[in-house]
Parts: sequence; structure tokens; C-alpha cells
Amino acid sequence: METFIQISINALALGSIYALLSLGFAVIYNTVRIFHVLHGAAFLIAGYATWWLAQEQGWPIYLAASTAVILAGASGVFMELAIYRRLRVRGAGFLVSFLGSLAALFFFEGLLLTLARTATRLPRAGGPLPTLHLQSDALGIDLFIKWHSVYTIVLVAILVVVVTLFFRYTKWGRMIRAIASNPDLAVAVGINASSVYLLVFVLGSTLAGVGGVMQTYEGGVIPNVGIRLAITAAGGVIIGGIGSMPGAVVGGLALGAAQTIASYYWGGNWAIPAGFMLLLLVILFRPYGLLGTREHRELRRLL
Repeated sequence: METFIQISINALALGSIYALLSLGFAVIYNTVRIFHVLHGAAFLIAGYATWWLAQEQGWPIYLAASTAVILAGASGVFMELAIYRRLRVRGAGFLVSFLGSLAALFFFEGLLLTLARTATRLPRAGGPLPTLHLQSDALGIDLFIKWHSVYTIVLVAILVVVVTLFFRYTKWGRMIRAIASNPDLAVAVGINASSVYLLVFVLGSTLAGVGGVMQTYEGGVIPNVGIRLAITAAGGVIIGGIGSMPGAVVGGLALGAAQTIASYYWGGNWAIPAGFMLLLLVILFRPYGLLGTREHRELRRLL
């Protein structure tokens, strides 16, 4: 029982980070139809901003984290205006946009390597995180659970609910869904596609920024993690079902579970291969994802 509970909590905590990344990726991809690997840069911006403000400038961690999330959201504005909008104006196709996104991410990671080197940066003093001690003789459990894991799970659950309500009940959420469903018709009825694209980049980058802050506070951040997390976010979308927002969350949680279980039973070196093995199995046996439907065939073709 102890082992099951511990693995479940660890899987939920890691899966929650991946769920945020996948949800942010899905928000952007479903609307703009871009394989947005530059998504990993928003994670890095939030992580390094948290470290620099908290450790180098002495800011309180909550103020540093809040500012870092805002900066991550603002980076989405830059990505849209400076890169993707320019590519759209020039008629760039899916592949060219993907290569532009990849080039921008590699440039950003190289810049971080030059400025911050390869050392892991922690926005807090070293040492173990505070834990919650759960003990019950009746159930036969004696667990130490990191409070940070609990905070991460609760925060992500709240954010998922907020994003769901935003898409369902707000004017901007309905406009985003309209553009995602039929951009030509949405523009014909007066929706400003450029404003919607800008909004989804801010929203998606903000979600990635929250994930970056939470992950960095626990384990630190290094420059070359951006590409792996971008592919992980895309993998969560594919596993859950392209075109399905709940599917992106489920896919991220599934990846977190696969990596946590593999780490526990076979060691940490098996975590990443286990996640990609899950992705491969889903692609082979259920190519439209766990929660996707055959109605999303066109989206799958684009990806």
C-alpha cells in the first residue's frame, strides 16, 4: 500500500507538470496549426527567471515565481509577433514553420548555455523539500510526501478547471474555439484571427511557465531541457488525442505515470525511454489518441 500511494503521488506530481505543458501546446496547436517546439523556451524562461530573481536578486520566492510566469506569458507575444506572424505573412507552410520554431529554440538554448553554463540552477537553498508525514497503524502506512508535490497537483487541477471554464463560457474562449474549428468561417463572421493567435500564445506560454516554475523549484533547470520538454508536451497531446483539450491533460498524466513507474522499478535511466515507448504504442494501436475521435482525422494529418 505504501509503495502504491508513493508512486501514485509522484506520478501525479510529474504528470501534472507534463499536463500543463501538453495543455499549453494543445491550445496553440489546435488554433494555429503549428508544431510549436519553441514551447520549451517558455518553460526555460520561467525557470531561469525564477532562479535569477530569487537567488541572484534576493526576491521572495512567490514574487519571483509570479514574475517568471508573467515573463513566460510575455514570451508568447514575442514568439507570435517576431516569428510565427512573419512566417504566416510570407506564406510559410507547416514544415517551414516547424523548422523556424526548432531553430529559434536551439538558438535560445545555445544562448542560455553561453550565459548560464550547464550547471543546474536552483531558485532555493539546497537540501530536501519540506515533507508531510502520513502515518496510520490501521492502514499500515508510514509515508513522507513532499509538500511541493501536493501544491503542484492542487495548482494544476485548479488551472485545468479555470482553462476549461475560460474556453466554455467566455467570449474569447468561444472565439478561440471558432478559429480552431473553422478559421475561414470565423474570420468571415468578424473574428480577428491575429488577436486570437496572440492570445493563445500568451495562454499556452503562461501554462508552460507555471510548469517551469514548479519543476525548477523542485529539481532546478538546465539549458538543454527545452527540446525534450517540447517533445514531451507534443507527445502528451498525441497520446491524449489531437484536438482534445482534456486529452492533452490525460496524455501528460499518462507520460508522468509511465516515467515514474519505470524509474521506480528499473531506475531513472529508463524514465524517458518508457515515456516514448508509451507514445509509440499509442501511435501504433490508437493513432487518434486515448480521448481523440476519428473526427480529428484532419488534425492528425496536419501533425
